[in-house]
Amino acid sequence: MKNFDIQLDEEYAQKLAYIQQETDQDTLEIIKSSIDLRYQQLQLQKTDPLAKLKQSKFIGCFKGEPDLAANSQSILRSMLPEKYDHR
Repeated sequence: MKNFDIQLDEEYAQKLAYIQQETDQDTLEIIKSSIDLRYQQLQLQKTDPLAKLKQSKFIGCFKGEPDLAANSQSILRSMLPEKYDHR
């Protein structure tokens, strides 16, 4: 077993105290469960491409006109039925 000597700033000390109060766990149990949770998340990312994508900063992509930003109004008008075309 390894021993660790750590110091928490006030914010994390308060968070730890709150978790202890809500879960009735001691510090060691909380640290172990936090490590287990993070370990499971990392393992899931390795095997699940969707989970990996959700964890990334990727926003999205779609297929469309290359000049969509510059010509969005005219492209939208061309896609709407005539009854909605208010030129």
